[in-house]
Amino acid sequence: MKKYLQILVVFILLIGVSKAQTIFEENFNYTIGTMLNANGWTPSGSPPSTVNQLLVTSPGLTFTGYPPTAGNGTTLANTGEDVYRSYTAKNSGSVYLSFLMNVQTTQATGDYFIALSPSASQTNYYARTHLKSSGNGFLIGLSKSNELTGGYVYGTTVLNFNTTYLVVVKHSFLGTAADSTNDTEQVFVISGTIPSTEPTSSEIAPYTQTTKSDPKDLGYVTIRQGSATAAPTLKLDGIRVMTSWAAIVTAVKDNSTILPNTYSLSQNYPNPFNPETVISYQLSANSHVSLKVYDVLGREVATLVNAYQQPGIYNSKFSIQNLPVGRQGSQIGSGVYFYKIQAGDFTQTKKMILMK
Repeated sequence: MKKYLQILVVFILLIGVSKAQTIFEENFNYTIGTMLNANGWTPSGSPPSTVNQLLVTSPGLTFTGYPPTAGNGTTLANTGEDVYRSYTAKNSGSVYLSFLMNVQTTQATGDYFIALSPSASQTNYYARTHLKSSGNGFLIGLSKSNELTGGYVYGTTVLNFNTTYLVVVKHSFLGTAADSTNDTEQVFVISGTIPSTEPTSSEIAPYTQTTKSDPKDLGYVTIRQGSATAAPTLKLDGIRVMTSWAAIVTAVKDNSTILPNTYSLSQNYPNPFNPETVISYQLSANSHVSLKVYDVLGREVATLVNAYQQPGIYNSKFSIQNLPVGRQGSQIGSGVYFYKIQAGDFTQTKKMILMK
């Protein structure tokens, strides 16, 4: 009976994790220097701006406890192209938008740089996340929609430039047919350990703006480069949309909502590395995937993946600490190594450096 209860508890926990899904994920797992609008993102506006077009830049951002990114990110200027991307729309419960940001400059007026939109109108922005200057640092702010008078609420914590923060923006659907203006939004800013459960307090407490109608659903993410006199400059990475706080850490992804349109193998991150690094790749079709590591003499050091996988974006960790005892690779030292992927007709090899 005791063993049965233990199995039941594990099963219930697994069910909870499986529901903690990431319904959108963007780690900028593309070729460095290419435009986002060539990698699944769509330019906003008519005609779209050709100023400061958003590119895949390197290095990306990392944060302890946050699921690994691909090693790349994107860099926002204080004016230029805006882009958006859709996900399976949600119209109940809560939607969590999380991302990593590292801010270089802000301005006194302040402006928003990322937002969510309903599936019916991508330009009808909600959960607008703002940044503005404060002393030697900056504040993070929020507006539910385009309210001005009494809107654009800001937190009180002065954040530091050139520091990576994990930001979580939460939209809760609370409206009914009789009351469609009481949805709440709030912002969490994390600089240390990521809480395993949702904190009871946040940088911006649940905010309601009753002069603006609630969205019927939320189904777009928009990255925005605002006005030249108000917008911040920053690096952005690890963008995710989730249905629960638990997914921030577990990152159980629903691959059916995000299907890459090409095969690719990204540069490992970090590189050089010691003792471990993350290798990211994406599949555009069902494929048998082989991902292996070799030394400079062509000898196999490790097999990281040997499985049939569905389309999606994948991260594989290579650690010299986990090499089996007795394998030739268990004694590997500093130097150049190669990792090679074979997936269907796609084959690619990249170089990485172990530095002890």
